[in-house]
Amino acid sequence: MAENVAEGNGRARAVAAGSLVAVAATSCQLGVANPILLVLIVALWRAWRGGELAGRPAGRKLLAPMALFAAASVASVAFSPHVLASLDKLPRIAILLLAPAAAALIDDTWWPRLVAALAAVATLLAVWGIVQYVQGADTLDDRIHGPMAHYMIYSGWLLLCVALLLTELLLDPRRRIWLLLPPVLLGTVALILSFTRNSWVGLAAGLLVLAAVWRRQLLLLYPVLAVVVWLAFPRPILDRVISIFDLRQHSNYDRLCMTISGLQMVRDYPLTGVGLDMVARLYPLYRRDDAPRWEVPHLHNNLVQIAAERGLPALAAYLWLIGAYLVATWRAAPRLTGPPRAALAASLVATVAITVAGLFEYNFWSASVQYLTLVVMGVGIGRAEEARG
Repeated sequence: MAENVAEGNGRARAVAAGSLVAVAATSCQLGVANPILLVLIVALWRAWRGGELAGRPAGRKLLAPMALFAAASVASVAFSPHVLASLDKLPRIAILLLAPAAAALIDDTWWPRLVAALAAVATLLAVWGIVQYVQGADTLDDRIHGPMAHYMIYSGWLLLCVALLLTELLLDPRRRIWLLLPPVLLGTVALILSFTRNSWVGLAAGLLVLAAVWRRQLLLLYPVLAVVVWLAFPRPILDRVISIFDLRQHSNYDRLCMTISGLQMVRDYPLTGVGLDMVARLYPLYRRDDAPRWEVPHLHNNLVQIAAERGLPALAAYLWLIGAYLVATWRAAPRLTGPPRAALAASLVATVAITVAGLFEYNFWSASVQYLTLVVMGVGIGRAEEARG
């Protein structure tokens, strides 16, 4: 009888894990991912009620900063100039629970399945984008975006996959080259052809971390790699790289103006921010006279956007969240070997890549990118908890 109950309970956890893998792999298409998310919620609740998650990691290091971020978001709604409009955006705060869910559900059985699913979807999206480039989406005004609504979302999602899959390819002793090499190569090509600089910078940062956790002596080769890239890449790509450092460049100056305006919002509303979904509405009031654009959807920087929208306590919570994750995973890496170490390293490299990219683009609350980021972070923090015993 007990065995039958355990078997039934095991089904709920398996359904939850499979649903989580499906949510992560289809997060590039929210119309598909969100219905699966409902299945995940039900299955996860049943697994928890049935005691199937007892003894599993729970992302405990992340729970306190998440709670503070949620509390700061509630305060931001309460003091918003348009409470009802802000309140409409508040329920999405629950999506943060994807991280502890991933910590509990993605074990040594489900991690290879998650990797395989991401590899398949990333390959499809990379080919989609490359075909768009060949068909004429090869300028800054018309960039590749795959099936997604915007090239920033497309490049951010691919960045996570490329960083994760490359790390898995190099560190996992099983090295499923036939599965992982195509999305890594094609995804990197698509990232380059997207002309999306924040993803390029994020990928460079991720590669530094990959070298640090894989073979640190490779860090010495980075200057050589930079020279090779400089000599091998076509001029339009190099011009785009050089433009990163040119404040006179249109989009760079636009971001500078957004940052200044965002800091002024923080100055006026330091504790609660201007309110959820209020930055775009209030931006014209804070806009610099010489700013290139009158209206912006957000401030193109995770730190500035969170502080301006939700207040300095929310920014502190975000920094605490990222810092707690980085410290826990970095310290755990030397204590792991084999596939668990590869999974943790893949999580770490991908999270660093997307976080650095977030210094130049507001990707923390971009749903497609956020879903996958939280799942990836959950896997890493779960492995870190297992390493601690």
